[in-house]
Amino acid sequence: MRHATAAIALATTLCALSVPAIAEEEPASAVVDQQTASARGFWERDTLTGDWGGLRTSLEEGGIKIGGVYTGEALGNPSGGLRQRAVAEGLLEIDVDADFDKLMGWQGLTLHTSMLQIHGRSLSANFLSNQFPARDIEAAPAGRLWALWVQQNVLDDLASLKIGQIPEQEEFCISSNGAYFINATFGWPAGLSANMPSGGGSYPLAATGARVKIQPTPELAALVGVFNGDAAPMIGSGNPDAQRRNRYGLNFDTNQPPHWLGEIQYGLNQGKDAEGLAAMLKLGGWYHAGRFLDQRYDNQGISLGSAATNSIARTYRGSWGIYGIVDQMLWKKPGSEDGGISGFTRVSASPEDRSPLPYYGEVGLTWKGMVETRDDDVAGIAVAYGRMSPALAGRDRDSISLGGGNTTVRDFEMVAELIYRAQLNPWFTLVPNAQYIMHPGGGTGYPDKPATRIPDATVIGLRAVLKL
Repeated sequence: MRHATAAIALATTLCALSVPAIAEEEPASAVVDQQTASARGFWERDTLTGDWGGLRTSLEEGGIKIGGVYTGEALGNPSGGLRQRAVAEGLLEIDVDADFDKLMGWQGLTLHTSMLQIHGRSLSANFLSNQFPARDIEAAPAGRLWALWVQQNVLDDLASLKIGQIPEQEEFCISSNGAYFINATFGWPAGLSANMPSGGGSYPLAATGARVKIQPTPELAALVGVFNGDAAPMIGSGNPDAQRRNRYGLNFDTNQPPHWLGEIQYGLNQGKDAEGLAAMLKLGGWYHAGRFLDQRYDNQGISLGSAATNSIARTYRGSWGIYGIVDQMLWKKPGSEDGGISGFTRVSASPEDRSPLPYYGEVGLTWKGMVETRDDDVAGIAVAYGRMSPALAGRDRDSISLGGGNTTVRDFEMVAELIYRAQLNPWFTLVPNAQYIMHPGGGTGYPDKPATRIPDATVIGLRAVLKL
């Protein structure tokens, strides 16, 4: 499978190099009649597989929309990490949406499901040992269900209720500019995933729950969600890997302590015809009602790094966190709807005593249409930083002084990323990418040499994205 994935990535790369840049033109209408869609050339149509002889359009007109995306890439770490390797990996996502207004006249009701087929080898888990996975598609190879939910909109879309198997990262704590980047922390940030059971319902896991959204004005929206607090509980399993505990995404458990999230969003100049620079401000928080382990002390008040510890960590009822996001356009390209330079920042904080990574922040810049004739290309640079818990660092120091252990003192992890997203045609995107990862694992040591830190790593790769 590894060789097959590498072949796919290589084939799509070679194909991309032979495709000429698309000339600057007015964007095609999102709605075209069947005859026009069928007449489009192979490189100009919206999807790789086309309209399936008109079947795709007919299904959508009847209320069923089928789509898919294949992401394939080759990457490696020429320096640093546990050891240097090159790998290939891929993700096939198939989405099916049903519009019940078209199907049966039920206004505002929709259904969505996403299925994943993940293959290839993870560079981060096997060769980097980092907290911020180098790729947002890295996961244990499997075919799995990712999302299955229904949503009811009411009051002319003023409010909506979503219920089912919901990826939390698609609802909360989203930076639209950060989403251009490939490191997983720019999607669902490590400041949340590291401090929640099983990563908090982030890719490739999702949690059973419900989300309510109210949008009283075009500028203002509020979201509240409650989810099953652990998408892959340890009950009945000694496997430390959450992805393998819920290997196929079929855990619809609702018996775990609940996880609540809330967010307020305020947008400025969001319309296409707005004269000012667009901005989106978000303020959110979460509360988990489960039990969380102390990062330093056992249940008798003795350091977990001491030789005298019973190794049973003190526990706390509940944990929480807050976060803030700013997406701000800094310069708008004259005559463009959304081209120009934008910046973003996202920060989060949670309690030091029960959170391995209590302080997190990221900042970045994107430039859409940097090359004059390529309005849809995006270049970007971003940096993410996570501070390990002082309590965890204290435990490491205690291990050295009180336990006689050989270990590093964990402090932080940081990643810098450069990308260029080349939109070669409507269905083909090529993304060269480079990252530099400082203090992988927060400064942890080699498994066989725990007192020697894993070196900073350089990661380079090439991604191909095919809209199917």
